[in-house]
Amino acid sequence: MAVKYGKKVRELMIKEIEDLLANKGLIFSNFENIKATEMDAFRKRVRKSGARHLILKKRMSRIAMKNGGLSEFEGILREQKNIGVTVIENDPVAIAKLLMRFAKKNKNFVVTNGYLEGRVLEADKVKEFSELPGREQLLAMVASAMNAPVAGFAGVLASMLRSVCYALNAVKEKKESGK
Repeated sequence: MAVKYGKKVRELMIKEIEDLLANKGLIFSNFENIKATEMDAFRKRVRKSGARHLILKKRMSRIAMKNGGLSEFEGILREQKNIGVTVIENDPVAIAKLLMRFAKKNKNFVVTNGYLEGRVLEADKVKEFSELPGREQLLAMVASAMNAPVAGFAGVLASMLRSVCYALNAVKEKKESGK
């Protein structure tokens, strides 16, 4: 009796897509007529940023979205020819910036939707999200805000010490000139 591996492979692929879609952050994209070398370079940059950009099969994605409870994205599957999904694992702002930068360079690459922590994001919201400061920049802003009072206090102490030194120097010069 022959075993049909095609069906098992499809079931495994659907299960893997369901696992991907259960992730906390996804950004969907549509692309056409992009050179393979450009796409490979883009995927490497995405990988370095702590995410993965995958190309999904429509039919299997539709089944996985139904099973995963993400039926609001089924409309995307009808509209798009090629479906790309970026699975966000670390910093969602950095990934959104990377995708929007690539979309500016390549007019055939369009960010369509996103899904972040249980919320569906439209393309304009993903663009707004990409304009936010990144994690590193926010940490630097917090550190400088925490450092500002300490630096101000150190400046006041230094100016007081400087004033005392000037006063002592003036007294010294007065005594030397009085002798």
